[in-house]
Parts: sequence; C-alpha cells; structure tokens
Amino acid sequence: MGRTIDRPLAAGRSLRQNHLKARQWFAAGETVQLVAQGPGFSVAGSGRALTAGIEGQPVRIRTESGRILTAEAVGERRAEVNP
Repeated sequence: MGRTIDRPLAAGRSLRQNHLKARQWFAAGETVQLVAQGPGFSVAGSGRALTAGIEGQPVRIRTESGRILTAEAVGERRAEVNP
C-alpha cells in the first residue's frame, strides 16, 4: 500500500485506518504533472510544487506561466485541478 504506521502498536492490536500516515506523493520544489478534467475535456501541463503533495490534502503548484493553482495530490508527482 505504500503507507507506514503513525505510532508504535502493541503486538496483537488491530490495525485501523487512523493508525496509518498519509502518503507523501511529492516534496515541495519537485516538478509535477497537472491534470484538469471535466465533462468532455482533459488538459495537462506541468508545474513546480510549492508545498508537499500529501494524500488527501490540497497542494499549491506554480505553473510554467507563473500562475499559482491549488490542486489535489493523487499520485507519484501527479496532481489534479478540480475546475
């Protein structure tokens, strides 16, 4: 799954979703692929992450033109912009 335990657990204790750390898909400063999709269209480009791309958290990305967008980290060096 690519996830790690957030804190030590006693032997025999059940593992729950809240015991796992969220994945970090990319670090601040890395180049990421941006994708925006909607009914009947898909646009892709690249940009530089201004914040770490942590699963389930918004991430700020500066596009090649200098515009700053908020997206969602969805994979390894990949983020989706929701129009």
